[in-house]
Amino acid sequence: MPRHNPDISSFVTYQHRSSAPIGRWVCIAAILIVLIAAHWWSPVETHQWHVVHLLLRKLFFLPVVLAAIWFGLWRALFVAGFISVYYVPHIVLQWQGQYTENINQLGELGTVWLTAILAGTFAQREMRALRDIAETHQGVLIALVSALDAREHDTQLHSLRVSQFSLRLADELRMDAASMGVLGEAALLHDVGKIGVPDEILLKPGSLSEEEWGKMREHPAIGRRILKSISRLEDAAEVVYAHHEHYDGSGYPRGLNGQYIPLGARVFAVVDAFDAIISNRPYERAMKLADARKRIEAASGSHFDPRVVEAFLNVPDEDWIELSRKIEALDRSRAVDDRSGSPE
Repeated sequence: MPRHNPDISSFVTYQHRSSAPIGRWVCIAAILIVLIAAHWWSPVETHQWHVVHLLLRKLFFLPVVLAAIWFGLWRALFVAGFISVYYVPHIVLQWQGQYTENINQLGELGTVWLTAILAGTFAQREMRALRDIAETHQGVLIALVSALDAREHDTQLHSLRVSQFSLRLADELRMDAASMGVLGEAALLHDVGKIGVPDEILLKPGSLSEEEWGKMREHPAIGRRILKSISRLEDAAEVVYAHHEHYDGSGYPRGLNGQYIPLGARVFAVVDAFDAIISNRPYERAMKLADARKRIEAASGSHFDPRVVEAFLNVPDEDWIELSRKIEALDRSRAVDDRSGSPE
C-alpha cells in the first residue's frame, strides 16, 4: 500500500517570518496620509490648483489597487471605506452648495468602491491560481523525495532534516527569502540524482570499489539534469550540482573552490555533514552535538566556508534539537498512519 504523508508539506515550504505585510500596510498608510493632506489643503480657487486637486483625487485609486494586489478583496474594501470616511466630510465642507461638483465627487467615490471590488476579485482569483501552482510544485518535490525513499530507506527523513537545518543556518546568515526558498528545495532534493545510480551500488552494504565510487559521484550531475527539466527548480539544480564541492577545491564533480561554489551549496555542505555526524550510521555511531560542532569547526577552511561555519557555531544546540524532534514527530505520525492504513 502506498505510504501516505499527511504532514510532509509543512516541511517542504519554508515559512519565512517576514515583515513584508507590515511594510506594505505602512506604504498604503503613507500614501493615504500624503494624499489626504495634499487634497485637503490644496486651494481650489484658481484653475491651476483645481487641476492639481483633480489629479490628487485620481491618485486615491492607487492605495485601493495596492491593497487588492497585496491583500485581496476585503482589505481593498477596507481601504475604500477608509477613503470614504475622509471623502464624504471633504465633499460636504469644502464643496458645500456646489451640487454639480458634489455629484461629480460622489461619482468618483463610487468608482473607488467599484475599483476595490473588481481589483480585489481579480486579485483573489490570481492568488488562488498561484496557490494551486505552488501546491502542484510542492507535490512534485514530495514525489521526487518519496521516489528515492522507496529505494533507499530513511532518505526522506534525512532530506527533511537537512532541509530544515539548511534554512535555520541560512537564517543565521541573513540570506534573503528567495535564496532561502531555493536552498530549502535544493536541500530537500540534494540526493535525487541517486535515482540514476544502480541498486547494486546504491544499496551495497560493504565499501565501494573505485569504479563504483565513480558511478556514485555522478549523482550530483544526474540530479542537476532531473531538476533542470522541472520549471522553477533551475536555481535549486545548481545548488544540487555543487553540494559535494569543498571550500578548498578538493570536492566533486567540478573541483570548485571558495566563492565559486554557490552559497546555498556551501551552507548545505555544513548541515549535511552535521546531520551525518549526529545520526547513527552502519559504520559509525552518532556523536554528541558538542563533538559534532568540533568536527565541523576542524574542517573550516578545508571542506567548509569559514563564514558559514562561524554562523553554524552561533546557532544554539536547542534549535537543532527542536528541528530534529519535529522530524521525529513526523516519522512517528507516518508510522501510525501506515499501520492504520494496512489491511487486517
